[in-house]
Amino acid sequence: MRISEAKAINGEKERFSLQSAGYLLGKFGLLTMVAGLLLAAWFGQVVIVIVLALALSAVGLARLWSHFSLLGVTCQRLLSEQRVFPGEQIEIKLRLENRKLLPLPWIQVDDEIPFGFTSDSSLPPGSRPGFCLLSKGAALLWYTGVRWKQGLCCQNRGYYSLGPITLTSGDIFGFYPRSATLPLVDHVIVYPKIYPIAQLRIPSLYPIGETVAQRRIFEDPIRVIGVRDYSPQDSRRRIHWKASARRQDLQVKVFEPTTTLKVALFLAVDSFKPRYGEASIDEDFELGISAAASIANHLIMERRSATGLFANSCLADSGQPARISPGSSSGQLVEILEALAKTTHLASGPFEDFVQVEQRSLVWGTTLLFILSNLSPSLAELLICLKESGHKLLVLQVGESTGSDLEQSMAWHIVRQPGDLMEIGIKEGR
Repeated sequence: MRISEAKAINGEKERFSLQSAGYLLGKFGLLTMVAGLLLAAWFGQVVIVIVLALALSAVGLARLWSHFSLLGVTCQRLLSEQRVFPGEQIEIKLRLENRKLLPLPWIQVDDEIPFGFTSDSSLPPGSRPGFCLLSKGAALLWYTGVRWKQGLCCQNRGYYSLGPITLTSGDIFGFYPRSATLPLVDHVIVYPKIYPIAQLRIPSLYPIGETVAQRRIFEDPIRVIGVRDYSPQDSRRRIHWKASARRQDLQVKVFEPTTTLKVALFLAVDSFKPRYGEASIDEDFELGISAAASIANHLIMERRSATGLFANSCLADSGQPARISPGSSSGQLVEILEALAKTTHLASGPFEDFVQVEQRSLVWGTTLLFILSNLSPSLAELLICLKESGHKLLVLQVGESTGSDLEQSMAWHIVRQPGDLMEIGIKEGR
């Protein structure tokens, strides 16, 4: 980005700062040197006049050089990836160009990156908490450029911003360094960890649809899996005339038993707050988010089931809660993973109120899958009301919990570690 274009592109004003190397080269020091020059000329001190004139000329040249040092300088940041999973690496490329006749004897580039994106712990801290400075330096002649590459390792789930970039240069003597801050900000989304799920049985209210059922109770008239001999109890609409002609005997169609499975994942963010006297439970919160991501991946990619996500969290980019209606496309999974990556500990409001509002917009028969940690009395009462009103419920309680009396009345599963997600054998509650 060109310095002169920063304001037009980003709608922000670039910040310049000019700082002299010391008090001698400041305004007071320069006025003193001018006064000395005049006095030396008045008294005819030729040597002093020459020395002070050369010094003032050098200072004037340095200030003029510093004034134009950052003009015509462009800086670009390129990322190899902007969406990754934990443990993957991205490559950051910085390109700096000097597009003018005035050479730059030195220039420094400081890019703010989040902590944890680099293994170098000796980097200086940035201007914002949680950020460090990635510094690069070079000397540029006229109309030349330089490139740097830096590998970054993304360790933790989250929504991260890189930048802004600060350029610092000046005169050849280093008397007047000049800085400019470019509002170059890129965002990196680190998805939550996805754990394998071998078995996940979720009850559904729809008798006919896209998901193969466990028991042959209902049949989908669209999906034909074979033929069999005709019996008097069969309807004539089920006769397969082509197969009957080939076998010279009446044959009827055999349909595949299916159910339509629609699942709405509800993440109770405020239930993960530590109780009084307990330590932080960030690990449980991350496990809960990974549980939601793993279930969504299993339902959408393997079972082709419509899945949605609702979380009473203030998302990192918008500050709004996550509201994603059930869908089964591959883009639906990406949208859910991005929302989970942006999920923060800050709750947008009470989870009970959030559920009561959002579940009204869901199609009847949608299975409600709750992911929570601490079960409050009000949340327990909400689950009982939803169960009694005919909703199909599945509850995943995350963390070192002793469980609840509700385990005997509804589908309940306790997740204490990622291995507990491998096989969730859910039986429909009584």
